[in-house]
Amino acid sequence: MQSVLDKYKAQSFHIVTINVIGSQALGAVKIMGNYSFIALKNPGGDWDWAGKNYGVRGTPTSFLVDPDGNIIFNVPGLETVDSTNLCDEEVAGLLKWSASANSPRAAAPAAKAQP
Repeated sequence: MQSVLDKYKAQSFHIVTINVIGSQALGAVKIMGNYSFIALKNPGGDWDWAGKNYGVRGTPTSFLVDPDGNIIFNVPGLETVDSTNLCDEEVAGLLKWSASANSPRAAAPAAKAQP
């Protein structure tokens, strides 16, 4: 996932992590120090919070969230080449869509009056 972040970070793409297993907090902090992800504390403090709020059933689970905060898709399980490629494709598509949705549209030419 770091490669995806590196590729798209100039386009306001971010990766945020939340450790949902409180007993692993120290280990998670040490591991996340190897990446440039944004790391947040689990606001619920326990495993149930992630399940109730995001449907997390196992860790890790990765989500792609659009600019409005909607979950586009999720990838449960450990990172693989296939899951990274899928994430890369989805991020590229979302950023392309977001850029086109936010760009000013060319105005339609005014209709000419008929004689």
